[in-house]
Amino acid sequence: MNYFELIYLMKEFKTNLSESWIEQAVTPFKNQLGVFMANGEESFRLIFNGSPGNAALFLDSYRPAKKSNTQQFFEGVHGRPIKDFVLLENERMLFFDLGKGKKLWFKLFGNSANVFLTKDDIIEETFKDRDDIGEKVLQNTGADLFDTEWDEDRSIEQNIRKQIPLFPKGWVESLSEYYVDENFSSDQIIDHLKKIDESLRANASPRILKNGRNTIIPFELLPIEDKMTFDSVNDLVRYRFKNYAHDQRLHQHRNELLKAIKRQIKRGNSSLKNLYQADKGIEKAEKYEQFGHILMANAHLGMPTSSKMTFDDLYNAGSEVKIPLDESKTIAENAQKYYSRSSNSLRSYEEAVERIPKLEAQVERMQQIEQDLNEINDMRSLQDWKKVNKDLLDEILPNSGSSQNDGSTFHEFKQNGYTIWIGKNARNNDLLVQTAHKEDVWLHARGVGGSHVIIRMNNNKNMPDMALIEQVAGFAAFQSKAKGSKLAPVIYTKKKYVRKPKGAAPGAVIVQKENVIIVEPVNPFK
Repeated sequence: MNYFELIYLMKEFKTNLSESWIEQAVTPFKNQLGVFMANGEESFRLIFNGSPGNAALFLDSYRPAKKSNTQQFFEGVHGRPIKDFVLLENERMLFFDLGKGKKLWFKLFGNSANVFLTKDDIIEETFKDRDDIGEKVLQNTGADLFDTEWDEDRSIEQNIRKQIPLFPKGWVESLSEYYVDENFSSDQIIDHLKKIDESLRANASPRILKNGRNTIIPFELLPIEDKMTFDSVNDLVRYRFKNYAHDQRLHQHRNELLKAIKRQIKRGNSSLKNLYQADKGIEKAEKYEQFGHILMANAHLGMPTSSKMTFDDLYNAGSEVKIPLDESKTIAENAQKYYSRSSNSLRSYEEAVERIPKLEAQVERMQQIEQDLNEINDMRSLQDWKKVNKDLLDEILPNSGSSQNDGSTFHEFKQNGYTIWIGKNARNNDLLVQTAHKEDVWLHARGVGGSHVIIRMNNNKNMPDMALIEQVAGFAAFQSKAKGSKLAPVIYTKKKYVRKPKGAAPGAVIVQKENVIIVEPVNPFK
């Protein structure tokens, strides 16, 4: 979630939840808290989700809390009326003012999202242990906007983030693509961003774009066609939360293909730009041929006297021409060298003339494919498209052959933007370790049999953040004999520290440097 969405959520809270009180706060699922409220006439259910990558806060349709398998939170404020709703300026933090110094805070900070209760801004109770009891709430003034100079050495995306750090990644990507397509200057971009900031603080246009991203930026400031529109920001947040897994998977798979297609289009256009200048090769061919004729007319001079000699210009009476020479070769041999260069230049021109229509057709084909991909709105259609276009994918995607998993070798899916591989059996585990790159992260339940799990790092020498490691470690624990345990230790390390001893049983490895994390087993396929 982002600050601009919270502006409108707060307006909806003030409209719908005024004069209400908290009945209870319970957690039916890991990372999710339901806050139940009423005002004497109507009941409400507020959902908070703190899952990394899917932090959310929204009003959902009301249904009573489950009476079993739930845990109560913040019981000390049950029945207490809500006096006000406050959003910190330019910050993803808000609180319900419960009076007498009590506040129920909601922090929507991605991997550190949390709910906690304070008394005089000192934390008394937390939903997740991401904040410390007894600590004072840090009420930052929030992000500074438009306080940095435009840096031409940075990409448009990087500069947008510097100008408005409140913008989420999807907005930045959509805006940067729009600015590139429309050829905006840096001054025009900054002016446009200021208009967006001003507009967003006054009005919201909650919508999902044709490219699958969602935004509340109005069409007139981000003219990308809509796939879906919503009556309120709350409806958009709720839809996004409930469709997160499907939309994230579709977005990631489709974007991988779109990036490859755009690379092909960019390379094709770059090649065409050079080929369109190929007629200069005719001029070079003519010039080199004239040099050859002039040198042959002077071949009787034998060896050159310097690296550049002056001769009478046979093609411009009364003029002279300086010709660079290889002093290790005779003048006649230098003439042959220029004849050869003339032939090569002419051949390059002829090849360019032949290649241009083929390359234009290829670029046009890729542009059509890009358009087709942008119109795919569900995973089933995308999978069907990939089957039909398998030859194309082998052509444009690097390492799409035997060195990569095609989905049938090991389990593969995306998690927070990373590709995850899970072995299916002992021999399959061996193949997974052999196929993984040395900088990939390897995970395995400690001390018990189970699947090897890989986080693909794309040759990144750093480790992913701990939130992702914790999630994937939960998958490794579930895919092991520790599946039924409440908590299980899981080893994680770079794959370069994992080796297969000669003669070892299938799936057996030696780990040289290991880190251990204790996690709850989590089914990766739910």
